[in-house]
Amino acid sequence: MRVPFSPYPVGEFLSMVGRRFSAPPPRPTRLDRFVQLRHPTPQWTIGFVGDVCPLFGREAEFGGGLQALLGDCDVVIGNFEGVFTERRWKPFLMKHRPTILDAMETLRPLERWVVSVANNHATDFGTDALHRTLRLLDRRGVRWVGTADRPRVRLVEDVTLTAWTRWLNRPTDGVARRDPGAPSAPGLHVALPHWGYEHERRPRPSQTVPEGYGLTVGHHTHLPQPFECRAHDKLVAWSLGNFVTGKQLPVLGEGAVLKVGIARSQDDLPVVVQAHFREIDLDRNRTRCHVTLRHFSSVSSSDEVEAQPARS
Repeated sequence: MRVPFSPYPVGEFLSMVGRRFSAPPPRPTRLDRFVQLRHPTPQWTIGFVGDVCPLFGREAEFGGGLQALLGDCDVVIGNFEGVFTERRWKPFLMKHRPTILDAMETLRPLERWVVSVANNHATDFGTDALHRTLRLLDRRGVRWVGTADRPRVRLVEDVTLTAWTRWLNRPTDGVARRDPGAPSAPGLHVALPHWGYEHERRPRPSQTVPEGYGLTVGHHTHLPQPFECRAHDKLVAWSLGNFVTGKQLPVLGEGAVLKVGIARSQDDLPVVVQAHFREIDLDRNRTRCHVTLRHFSSVSSSDEVEAQPARS
């Protein structure tokens, strides 16, 4: 039996609540990684952030290191966790104020953002609130992805982004619920799944990397999970955790950001040439959410740089 306003059966829901209101599980010493896959200078950059959660009236502040890392990205992609609605807020539901867009704009212009609405909170307040949210995003110039009729967007000519969610708090046909399959056309194809289990530091064995995508970046756990470079240059960031939130629970104060540099190969196809994965901390009080890089530098010892053989 599924718990109302939750995607989980009773046992999984109670386990999640226990993790949510407990101290965070032991934190790895460091998850930061810098991977150099090829040597050409990046011609285009994509930044990825985690869950953009409601701020509940708090201001969002971004540290200088984070601004420097993401401030030159051609596009920044995040998971838009919540909707715009006039309806009354309830526990475990996600409701944004329009000022969340102003907070995002302090990091990059809104036309440089792409957000996914494919997450379990997309229909917390019904499909009308979701449609209202999409209209407001359109008016402010924010591109979005993750509905049943828009599970994929083209970022540039041959770079695509596909979003879907395993979880949904209220059933609907309006949100992308499964991987439609990577495009068959050559190019760099990015998957943005909302998967995994909240407040866990590692993916469960049942999670498998979707086929056909050169880069997979996940959300939903609210804690950062590892970044992996797999065979054939397949990159997987299992979860980026939180990016901003107004909630002050200790387990919600961590996240990660990913920045990938892209260049064209000798075959004129876009390929990832380098990737920076950096942990972030969310320092929250009653007035603000201050987001900073956890570590001062991502390259302070040789074991943090993984140079791969040069490829065409």
